[in-house]
Amino acid sequence: MSAEAAPVVANAAAPEGMYYRIAGNDDVEIRVSELAIQQSETLQRLVTTMGYTAEDVEQKPAIPIENVDGETLKLVFKWCEHHKGEPIPEDDDSVPKKVEIPEFDAKLMDITSEQLFNLICAANYLNIKKLLDVSCKKVADMVKGKSPEEMRIIFQIPTDEEDEAAEKAAQEAQEKADKEAAEKKAAEEKDAKKDAQGTSSSA
Repeated sequence: MSAEAAPVVANAAAPEGMYYRIAGNDDVEIRVSELAIQQSETLQRLVTTMGYTAEDVEQKPAIPIENVDGETLKLVFKWCEHHKGEPIPEDDDSVPKKVEIPEFDAKLMDITSEQLFNLICAANYLNIKKLLDVSCKKVADMVKGKSPEEMRIIFQIPTDEEDEAAEKAAQEAQEKADKEAAEKKAAEEKDAKKDAQGTSSSA
């Protein structure tokens, strides 16, 4: 991040007690309480290893999360703040897992399919077990009883024909760009040759 570009700060008011500054891959910065951080095994392990103090939080750069954008982090940490202090679920071998979606979580996940996919990826990357469980349960509920075509619409999955059309359009665009680049290069070489001939004649 350049010195001139200040980060966009979300939830600028610090949570009570110890907190951490976390930055997404788009430099959006979020302040997260110590208790909320504990919902993420990855972040909890990271801040413990780094040995952050209250002074470090303001003096050192925000902790970067390179694989998650700021908008997704806002959702993640909104969930973590709501569930802070709750026990981390133990791993079990039950299939399927018995997961109930609380009302708060259901409202939080009333988002687009793309946002839900990003939320699941972030929960998995940050190892937030309960959030991963409820978000996957949300997807399972969305597809329950749906036909392949309905699922395709829900998750905006292109058909084979649409894939082929997109691939063809991309190929045509590339061919056009290559042709224009070749024509431009030929014109530049022609102009350079004329300039060289003109210089030779004047000499």
